[in-house]
Amino acid sequence: MYSTTVYLYQQITKVLLVDTSGGYFTARYDTVYAKQLTVNKGVDNVLLFEFINQEEKPVNITGSSFVFRLMNQTGDQLLVEKPMVTLSATLGRVKVVLDNADTINITAQPGSYSIQRTAGDYVQAVYVDANSGARADCNIVNSVLPAFVPSEMLTIPTIYGKAQQLQPGPTNWPDWALYPQPVNTTQLTEFYSSHMPTSGQSLTTVKMDMDHYTGTVKFQAADTYESVWYDVTESFEFFNETSTQYFNIVGFYNLIRAGFNNSQGFGASATAEVTDGVITGITVNNSGQGYVAPPKIQILGNGSGAEAIVTSVGNGQIGPITVTNGGSGYLPLQYQGTIAATVLITTGYITNLQYR
Repeated sequence: MYSTTVYLYQQITKVLLVDTSGGYFTARYDTVYAKQLTVNKGVDNVLLFEFINQEEKPVNITGSSFVFRLMNQTGDQLLVEKPMVTLSATLGRVKVVLDNADTINITAQPGSYSIQRTAGDYVQAVYVDANSGARADCNIVNSVLPAFVPSEMLTIPTIYGKAQQLQPGPTNWPDWALYPQPVNTTQLTEFYSSHMPTSGQSLTTVKMDMDHYTGTVKFQAADTYESVWYDVTESFEFFNETSTQYFNIVGFYNLIRAGFNNSQGFGASATAEVTDGVITGITVNNSGQGYVAPPKIQILGNGSGAEAIVTSVGNGQIGPITVTNGGSGYLPLQYQGTIAATVLITTGYITNLQYR
């Protein structure tokens, strides 16, 4: 039987309300027990608040009314305004319910909220921020009712575009800042963007296939294409990795890009030995330096099916190369002279990049 432990999570927040009942007159602005709220679109959000005074005791809110306001992050746009319901006046507890109708048309975004108290002619701000401010952070997310976002392709840009251009090349090389990328009608080649516009989403998922990849992967963000990029994830390390990897970038960023570094190792070279079109062995001519994991071995030529692996790496140098499949048809072409196959040693590849 499959079972899962589920924890009941209730958003209850303690905030500072200056007690005007006569017991306290001086606001000392001690640390407020505030935390960042999360509002999920498409469902009912029950937000509970408990008002305490400077002595961390409940404030009696008998005769008071409260209004909850949800705003954008800069505070210049009112998104939702609702009266709050008193649960216990003597214990200073109130709630507000933001239902589907309140949030469904709001774009997922980092926002802010405030609470206003009215008691007779007295209008007061509740200190909901840890720095004794009357406005605090609130994330509006699509986690419960997500909109379908199709995956889009990414490429690692070079001066040659998505793939090496045929001659003659285009008049102007593609502008990687453009989104979406234009279609080159001359060569029928679409240039995919290397940047990920997030469309205001709080979660971006990147998928990629690794082919014997040794190196690092990290993600950066920027406000515009001309802004300074900064890291938003740690640097993930991989050693001779062949698999499909998924990365989640959490946070509200206008643009995200992936950064790769697979320069761990260089200089190794080898020669293939061929008999009757079959790869029978590979001799290492130069063990190279800086290798931290076995590199990828490719055998290029007129044949097919040949495979080989590096059996060990030590002190940054590659060890012997073992042929695991000799393939067939590796015969010299006329322009190659006596060379029937070429051995290519790399630190692997990243392919099939997609994001959503």
